[in-house]
Amino acid sequence: MALRKRDSEFRHLGVSYLDFKRVEMDRVLTGFLMRVNHNGQTSKLARGRALADEFVEEFLAEEHSGKFQGFRGSPDIAQRWIETQLLDMVNRGKPNQAVAGLRPLHGLTYKFRNYNHSRAYGADAQLYEMLRHARGQRGELALERIRAFFFTGLDPALGTQLPGTSVDIETQAVLHLNSQVKQDSPTSVKGWYSAPPLCVGQSDLLADDVLRLLSLKDLLPRIVMVEYLKILFAFHLALGQLKAMKLLPAIVARSAAEPTCGPDNCPSGAGGPGGGLGTCPFPVGMLVDAAGMPGTPVAALAEHSADVWLRRIPSFVRAGYVVRKLGEFADHLADSKEITKPSRGFFSVAELLRYAGEDYGDRRERFFAARMDTLLDETPIDEQPEGVRPLLGAGMRLGAFEQYIELIMAYRGKYHYDYIVEAIDSLLLKNRPGAVITQPHRGRRRFVMDSALLEVLVQIALLRPNPRGTRSRFLYHTKQLRLDEFMDTLRTRYGLHVDRLPADDGFPAAGFEEQAALRANAEAFTTRMREIGFYRDLSDAYLTQVITPRFAIAVDGTVTTGGR
Repeated sequence: MALRKRDSEFRHLGVSYLDFKRVEMDRVLTGFLMRVNHNGQTSKLARGRALADEFVEEFLAEEHSGKFQGFRGSPDIAQRWIETQLLDMVNRGKPNQAVAGLRPLHGLTYKFRNYNHSRAYGADAQLYEMLRHARGQRGELALERIRAFFFTGLDPALGTQLPGTSVDIETQAVLHLNSQVKQDSPTSVKGWYSAPPLCVGQSDLLADDVLRLLSLKDLLPRIVMVEYLKILFAFHLALGQLKAMKLLPAIVARSAAEPTCGPDNCPSGAGGPGGGLGTCPFPVGMLVDAAGMPGTPVAALAEHSADVWLRRIPSFVRAGYVVRKLGEFADHLADSKEITKPSRGFFSVAELLRYAGEDYGDRRERFFAARMDTLLDETPIDEQPEGVRPLLGAGMRLGAFEQYIELIMAYRGKYHYDYIVEAIDSLLLKNRPGAVITQPHRGRRRFVMDSALLEVLVQIALLRPNPRGTRSRFLYHTKQLRLDEFMDTLRTRYGLHVDRLPADDGFPAAGFEEQAALRANAEAFTTRMREIGFYRDLSDAYLTQVITPRFAIAVDGTVTTGGR
């Protein structure tokens, strides 16, 4: 039996904007910058298929030789630079390669995306809404700093290039192409609204990380900062999804919002020095293999840690369907004037959970009994999947709503499981620079700590709010950290466990063998820190084993290199 669309529809914007498909962060960032430019909306611009040769010809044209000096004299080198540094390609190097758009090195690159090859599958909207809803104006400030960084060289009011602005060659190329695009305006999508994330603490943490990282924009090459931001965005999108997988089933089971969640109650301390999510009852915990070597005791622990999270997906899917179907039920009640819809125009997840209670029990059962009758008329019980037949009979004494959810899960549960795994793999950058998860051929997934992500997180951890504020050139100054302090920060701020087991996420108390594996993991982590150039052994004294910033920023704005 093929379910109707109304039955199989899963996504609820109050839970997540993600479509749960494999995503590429270049395309996510492109879509996100489009939303930044249009206050959360998409663009009406839609380009058709473009060939790499068309972009090459544009830059080699004689009339543009003054802007791009030397290109016409070395066309082969220019073509390789354009294809590798400027263009985002699908199936690169293959006969069917195509241009997805420009690499997101500037805010305007979304104008040149090929929609069919540059889909963000909701990850761009999820990222934008996470920042938009961060508390204390931290999110608004982060969006402003992102706009200032990515839309460099533009008049913010007119959207035109500022005369005499000194920009890098990639930005100059994008601004040149932008001069040929005259029409660009936002467009709204039916049924779309701005919903706060399930965990506002994760939004606070993302916004704080963005503000800290962008404070280094004048000290790092632009292309390096863009790569840092892509890795950071992917990581936070993944953390938000993992948090939802833990939080949503819990609040659906109790048919009420968690008292310690929400903008007024969240214990997040993300803005403080190394602050994490405080006493959050739903922390994310991942045991990461710092050495990245399969077959070791700590690798086995990291495999178990990943497996714990994957086993949470079915419960998340079921809870997601409960929220979605309660939303449809609430909309029906509002349309029939039995209840009043909130003035904001949509029901929050917490509001929808009220309709799972006894007060609406009879009305809810009648609504979903009608849907069950339609489904069973098309496919009788004896033709349903064998595993779900007992649930549809009277013997199990399940209500119509529970039967309806179980039937949908029987048809769509595996489908969503597979796609959510793909989505998590892509957001955790599996087997790529910045990865938090890896999987050898035909092996098991395990959590790791790639050097590219480690570099981003250590840069952030070494920054502290500058007490001089805007009176200094930098809003943040650097501070040395002991190695154990940094591991504490990774654990409390991001849930990345190196020298301890995540007790709330599938691990009992550490025994002798686990303690030995964790000590080896801490030593491997120390080696990794030394390899990326942040850690120096000054002596055997524990208090002098410190992590030093590459650029030491003093409170007065003075910058020195190498922590000196």
